[in-house]
Amino acid sequence: MKTFVAVVLLLFGGGCFAQEAYPEPEAAAAWRGLAASYVRKAIRDQMLDADPVLNARVDAVMARVGDAVIAFEPRYAGTLWRAILIEDFGHGAAAFPGQTILVDAKFVRALNLSDDELALIFSHEAAHVLAGHASAKLSFMAEFLGKEKVPDARTALLEFLALGAYVPAFMPTARAHEREADTLGAAIFFASGYDSKRALLLFDKLTRLEKHNEAGDADSHDVAMARKQAVSQVFGELQRIRALDNVKPR
Repeated sequence: MKTFVAVVLLLFGGGCFAQEAYPEPEAAAAWRGLAASYVRKAIRDQMLDADPVLNARVDAVMARVGDAVIAFEPRYAGTLWRAILIEDFGHGAAAFPGQTILVDAKFVRALNLSDDELALIFSHEAAHVLAGHASAKLSFMAEFLGKEKVPDARTALLEFLALGAYVPAFMPTARAHEREADTLGAAIFFASGYDSKRALLLFDKLTRLEKHNEAGDADSHDVAMARKQAVSQVFGELQRIRALDNVKPR
């Protein structure tokens, strides 16, 4: 496992992490507050998904992915990852510090996602948390606007959510974050033991969505087929490493 993790970190190296403009606990608290507000609104609007079968599936997949995360970041040992289903959340899934992933139940049902596909999505979202992308977004705002205009993490987050003029400036960083999350997420997924071939079918489904949304808003993700190729390459490299490790003399 140590060799496996070392290879992943090599694959993942050279990322685009910005120096944090706010203390990590402060930044994490701002994002946790946002996640809590989404959940409170879902409760108020009766939009939390109540399907016991789907919730049980989601909980089981999230627990298994959470266990895989520990191989890459031991400080998450003993922590609970939660995936919360919300009807019409508006995003397929979104990760927040505090080990919380909010998931659009309509998206899950519309794509008829298997456990393997859910695991790949949750692994990607967990990778965002491990990579510190939430804090990096706030650091971008501090640099873009000047720290005097966004003196604390909460103010920076509110400005970030306003988007508008910030979208074009942030888009290169956002795309880099998504590519990092695909790479690290593929490795987390691989460590979880789910079936990689079945998981890759997710990108075929996303391609069909893209064809129906050609006039949609700019997306920070690469097109689904490019993502499928990139994730497949990570799977292939990790499978090769595992095969070599299995033939080493004991």
